[in-house]
Amino acid sequence: MAVQSEAIFDLLPGFERENRTDLVRDDVVARAWIGNRIRVAAHFDLKENIGIVVGGRRRFTLFPPEQLPNLYVGPLEVTPAGTPVSLVDLEAPDLERFPRFAVARETAQTATLEPGDAIYIPFHWFHAVDSLEPVNFFANYWWNDARADLGSPYDALMHAFFALKHLPPEQREVWGKVFDHYVFERDGDPAAHLPPQAKGVLGPPTPDLIGRMRATLRQILGTL
Repeated sequence: MAVQSEAIFDLLPGFERENRTDLVRDDVVARAWIGNRIRVAAHFDLKENIGIVVGGRRRFTLFPPEQLPNLYVGPLEVTPAGTPVSLVDLEAPDLERFPRFAVARETAQTATLEPGDAIYIPFHWFHAVDSLEPVNFFANYWWNDARADLGSPYDALMHAFFALKHLPPEQREVWGKVFDHYVFERDGDPAAHLPPQAKGVLGPPTPDLIGRMRATLRQILGTL
């Protein structure tokens, strides 16, 4: 029987207090992962992550986010745990089927952790995990420094598949430039030339503006 991402204060009362770490904020919940020898395919988390091996050993293999095109990620809707995983077997990669993985492999960072060792996995870094002993106990801390009142970028990605992906190529190219300008601000502040009262959704994300954008999105999504 395996324990997967259970809050430690529910599972082992007192453990979190007796083994407190200064690596994370006090409000970040410690989670327990207890199981046998398993392999977890390369995947990403939408949070920052610090993990500590309590018992057993774990081997981590990390790839930076820009290796996404070279990791041959599987379906986005059908996933083992909510985020898509690489289809490449890191132990025996099929380079005929996945030739670009040779590029990703050059960037891989691997570490084997013993009890007491910790690892930091940055936001959206791909990581594969091998639990190496008959019994393994791992504690991790997830957090996200983004504002809690913002929408989910992953939800926005799903909506982009619906609204943008199947447009004619020339239209997708134009919309890519629009997003680069307004959302990712490749050209600097797109509202710098506007007075504060006229910036609208381009202005500072005040609670009032976030609320108005949320209401507008509810209205738009209600028409789908």
